[in-house]
Amino acid sequence: MKVVAATSIEAFGRDEWNRLFAGDIEDWAYYRAIERAGLPGFELLYFGLRENGELRAAVPAFITDYRLDTTLTGSLRRVTDAIARFSPRLLTQRLLCFGSPIGEICHLGFAPDCDRQEKARLLDLLVGEVESFARQRRIAMLATKDASAAQDELWSTVAAVHGLRRQPSLPTAVLDIAFDSLDGYLATLSHATRKDLRRKLKASTALRVEWRTNVDDIIDDVMRLYRATLARAALTFEELTPDFFRLVLRELGSRAGCATYWLGDRLVAFNLVLHDGTKLIDKFLGMDYEVARRYNLYYITWLQNVRYCIEHDLRSYQAGQGLHREKLRLGSRLSPNWLWYRHLNHLVDGVFAVFERLFRLDRNDPELASLQPAEKRPRRAPIAAWCGFLACAALSQVAFKYAAEQTGAFDWSVHWFGVAVGSFWLWVSVASHVGEFLLWMTILSRSNLSSAFATSAVLFIAVLLASRLLFAEPLGWHKLIGCAVILVGILMLGSDEPSVESRTDSQPSAS
Repeated sequence: MKVVAATSIEAFGRDEWNRLFAGDIEDWAYYRAIERAGLPGFELLYFGLRENGELRAAVPAFITDYRLDTTLTGSLRRVTDAIARFSPRLLTQRLLCFGSPIGEICHLGFAPDCDRQEKARLLDLLVGEVESFARQRRIAMLATKDASAAQDELWSTVAAVHGLRRQPSLPTAVLDIAFDSLDGYLATLSHATRKDLRRKLKASTALRVEWRTNVDDIIDDVMRLYRATLARAALTFEELTPDFFRLVLRELGSRAGCATYWLGDRLVAFNLVLHDGTKLIDKFLGMDYEVARRYNLYYITWLQNVRYCIEHDLRSYQAGQGLHREKLRLGSRLSPNWLWYRHLNHLVDGVFAVFERLFRLDRNDPELASLQPAEKRPRRAPIAAWCGFLACAALSQVAFKYAAEQTGAFDWSVHWFGVAVGSFWLWVSVASHVGEFLLWMTILSRSNLSSAFATSAVLFIAVLLASRLLFAEPLGWHKLIGCAVILVGILMLGSDEPSVESRTDSQPSAS
């Protein structure tokens, strides 16, 4: 088996590449358009496996500088933005990622005669070789962008071998076209949504729609609208160039089009789409936000795409990622995508595992959370984490006590600080506090805060016992009674954490 790592899609023949990706609109020609357009900040790669000269598996990939807080929103994002302004490199890691920066999913292709076992073997080889490639290039992280639900079992099998963990990515919205008219589509929606869309259609009669296969003469306006939309996006990853729009239309020919929306002679919206005999993919939308609300531009482009699918007998409208709540309201179903990742430094990867829950896209999004499968592991934190946390917490207090006996009463003299810094027990305490912090984050990632905080009160009992055994401090009846009260409180407050089954059964169905 020979591994091929190439910097151009032209290292592979058009037919041999497309043979591995039957039915994918984003094929060899699409990747060549991306490559020729140039994406600032991205190095495009392609990996393949050849056996006796035949291409058996292939996947596009890219290298970029990745901001670790890309998926954060709200107050946490404001904090990390402040950190990034102070130290731009602190939150940035060099990343090698399977997939494409502007692919709908991670396109992972296999020879048509590969069975499931063979696909797992070939993907295992690919991941191993790409990991070696990353280490040679001193790349810190390995990831897979938008692995689709259709290949989830395959990625799960190989990820277990290579230590990859997964995070939910934005889902793909798909509208099944099972109607033969726009009125038929509207009839499938709720009464309120149907009424709202009819009102929006009437308010937008001043717009003119023109389908194009070439945007060279209006590319400046296209980029103006694209950048306006990009600036308002909650999550951004890449920034397209003018050549991307030109070349996708040119390379894909009849399989690509651009719907343009005009208010008189003024371009107020455009929508780049890809299509074949069965499916339409909505790739990029740009709007003039000075008039977007007045003319309901988003909804008009949506209805225009539905109308196009009906007129051309396309059975599926793939509406892409983002705005999933609104797309659900408009009749779409959501198909989950996954981000698989690991840091190649085991220590750093362990820290990422502790904090990764903060970066999940579904952390505050019930629609995304409903797409995720039930946790297979117990929700409660493992006993080992609790034992380690209590040991570190108790040791830090004991070590502080020993350090205090060495340094004596506190004063502001240089001598006192010198004695404190030179104390072995002070540094034991500091190290114990670090361990306590990391283990506490592990516990919180697997437990409810109310239950975990209540259970942490057992630390008082551990410190009382340590003070008796190590420092011969008195342990009277009042302290023993206090310990008993603490234990009873732990049992009362820590026992109300719901089980995995009761939590997941209450979530709405993904369908």
